[in-house]
Amino acid sequence: MADLPFEKALAELETIVGRLERGDVPLEESIAIYERGEALKLRC
Repeated sequence: MADLPFEKALAELETIVGRLERGDVPLEESIAIYERGEALKLRC
């Protein structure tokens, strides 16, 4: 994660937030992308 450029991390985080806000993601996937989002948040 440390080698991921800030801009790419932020863009991915924004995508994750959008997907979670829409609510059209299955529960299992929601949990996985939420965890990824938490890791990206620390990077940003």
